[in-house]
Amino acid sequence: MAKSKLKKKIIFVCTGNTCRSPIAEYLFRKRITDLGLTKLEISSAGLRANETDEINEKSAELLITKGFDVHNFHAKNIDEKSLKESLAIVCMTDVQRDILMEMRWQVLRAAGEEEIENNVYAFSELCGYEIMDPYGKDKDCYQYVFELIDGGMSALIEKLLPENIRKKYIPKPRAPKAATAKKTTTKPTKKSAGKTAQKNKSSGKNRKGEKL
Repeated sequence: MAKSKLKKKIIFVCTGNTCRSPIAEYLFRKRITDLGLTKLEISSAGLRANETDEINEKSAELLITKGFDVHNFHAKNIDEKSLKESLAIVCMTDVQRDILMEMRWQVLRAAGEEEIENNVYAFSELCGYEIMDPYGKDKDCYQYVFELIDGGMSALIEKLLPENIRKKYIPKPRAPKAATAKKTTTKPTKKSAGKTAQKNKSSGKNRKGEKL
């Protein structure tokens, strides 16, 4: 029986991939990196993203204050490959989860793979609450959303990455290379050569060790 391929992607999804899901992406990646789970690939996507959009300014500001570099971020849409091959897709709301589950089922049915285990979840399933859309609202609302997402990180890790499977995503340490000792040859200096000759002379021997 062929060994199943290890699924490495976890994707966070919101509507436009500019406000909520980027926050979740950056925070979750930091958490799993701190745990050493560096074989996982963390990203985010939208249901109706404009792929020329950058991250929302208010979301970017909150992430930057926490030390994240978001300058290269651009919105993107969820694709069929991700629906099939991701370890987990986490939606910010229940409605988004329902939409994605229907999309996923259609993709799998077309490929004759309906039996593949579900990988689409709502934030509320894993953390107990949905993440409201802060778009168009003030900074306080964005701060509140940021704190809600951050507060769910531990629950996300426990539910999506229980301890019994975490070791799969920790790279095995490389075996240290065997050290090779370098042969060193030291040439006698004129001073030491002179001392040796003097010693041999006093002992009655020539340079080859023969008696004079």
